[in-house]
Amino acid sequence: MAQEPINVFARIADPAGVVKLLRERAPSLTLDGPDDDWQNAVVAYGKGKSKRTITIKHDPAYYSEPNWSKQMSRMRGYFSGFPDTARKERVLLLTTTFRFSLATDFEPDFDPEEDPRLSLLFEITRMLDGVLFTPSSLRDANGRTLFSAGGEEDEDPTAEWPKVHGEVSFSTATGAAMHEMSRPRDPSEGPGEDAEPPSAARVASRALALVAVTGRAILEQDDPNAGHVQKTYADLLEWVEEIGIGDEFEPDEREVVNRPLGQLAPQQQANATWRLESLVVLAWALKRFDIPPHDELVQLNPMWRSLGILDADAARELLARPELRSREEISILRNRLFSLHWRLRNFLVSPKQMDFAEFARTCWFGPLDISGLTLVDGDLAIQGLRIDCADEDAVGTAQSTAQERHQAVNWLWEGPERYSNASVAT
Repeated sequence: MAQEPINVFARIADPAGVVKLLRERAPSLTLDGPDDDWQNAVVAYGKGKSKRTITIKHDPAYYSEPNWSKQMSRMRGYFSGFPDTARKERVLLLTTTFRFSLATDFEPDFDPEEDPRLSLLFEITRMLDGVLFTPSSLRDANGRTLFSAGGEEDEDPTAEWPKVHGEVSFSTATGAAMHEMSRPRDPSEGPGEDAEPPSAARVASRALALVAVTGRAILEQDDPNAGHVQKTYADLLEWVEEIGIGDEFEPDEREVVNRPLGQLAPQQQANATWRLESLVVLAWALKRFDIPPHDELVQLNPMWRSLGILDADAARELLARPELRSREEISILRNRLFSLHWRLRNFLVSPKQMDFAEFARTCWFGPLDISGLTLVDGDLAIQGLRIDCADEDAVGTAQSTAQERHQAVNWLWEGPERYSNASVAT
């Protein structure tokens, strides 16, 4: 019986990155063009009668305008015909993030149970922060069902959503709904009716899980054959076991922590490393560490030590007696990080100067709290320079940092249960 065709849809457009991953992971690769401009990448497993191939098909014209907007409109129309479940609105919103697509061809058909070609496709999808589309479903980067023509009973509660859930103007109905999830609120207003703010104990457990995830990601920078690196990794796994936080890991996090040294995919390592900037917000909430300025990365070793990395007694003490900052403090930080994240995202869409101070005071969804932000000529400053004059890489780093910190404080404020599903909307 033939399997359904599979396409990748993603927010990250990186054909050269796909080729780099294939060269690192595939047993053999045949490419019909340069790394950044190819149409077919053929990977073969085995030889002779046992030979199996997967062809990754790349067509820039397909994801270029005006075709792309038409395709995404058709996709939303297609999904609108699926059964109404709690996930439908989120799926329709997710399509607004897609900027890239790949098609696939398996010869012979893939085995859904154990096929290295599927594992390779999953790695590509994770790297691109994407999803897998089949005629009957939308699946996560591990093949688990996010949304199905079969309705809610086919949806997998463990399926992981991409990091970014939507990118639309708040002037639209969909954008307004997104904005409502993260908009600034007076500390007295409280979270929404469906909020699930985590307890102090849960925050402590999540923080320690992120210590393990980020620690494992940083180890990937070192020689995996070095004795001291292997010992540190063994100590990290033993520490996780001793303090009993195994249930806190999400599936992708568990995979990162347990992956042998030297075998993390580049995007896995990058995503896990960025969680350092989420972790600092949780460490702050637990009264263990201060959050650096918006254009500075956290100093990881002091932060880790403040939470008891590789010190089982200190970590267990944190789990036993966690102390969380007040709801008012968390609300104030949430509003400030919203303002920062909004300006950085706005600059990516429209990279020019604005009077951010005036906008923060008068915007319809404000006023925005920009206390503590460094301004130059009324606009956000990055490393001492007005944002439109700042180094492009520094702006990109600040944007990624803001997103991680914003997600962390939104989770502290209102959940949900699964950390990675916390809002990063602006």
